[in-house]
Amino acid sequence: MKYLIRSVKYFFYFMILCVLFVTIVYYATEHKDGVTLQMLFTEGGSIYKMLAMFAAFAAIYPAVGFQKKEIHVSNFAENKKEVIALFANANFILKEENSTKMVFRAKSPLIRIMRMCEDEITIDFSNNPIVMDGLRRELVAT
Repeated sequence: MKYLIRSVKYFFYFMILCVLFVTIVYYATEHKDGVTLQMLFTEGGSIYKMLAMFAAFAAIYPAVGFQKKEIHVSNFAENKKEVIALFANANFILKEENSTKMVFRAKSPLIRIMRMCEDEITIDFSNNPIVMDGLRRELVAT
């Protein structure tokens, strides 16, 4: 279910970005007389091609952009404070913690909005190896 929600979010995200870029380029550059912004989206079935492209990217991106990473540790409880400090240095805050899991999210509201609130990194330390789950680039960076 999480995959489907992420796909729908990214579909609308890609669509909004494309409309913004095309609109900015249209108004920032010269164009032939009689060419309207609406024509850019509707001529030759371009709107359907763009929607198909957005749907394809949105269907693939959650599989490529998010990952689970396993890390072998001897005793996670001993290193818990260092892990929290590491995430604090990476501008993440501890959102929730229980006996087997910690959830971090981005500190900045702007970053959270830009990532459509898909910025959480979950650390499940119930077993060894521990499992980190979240955005691929954030898992690699931390």
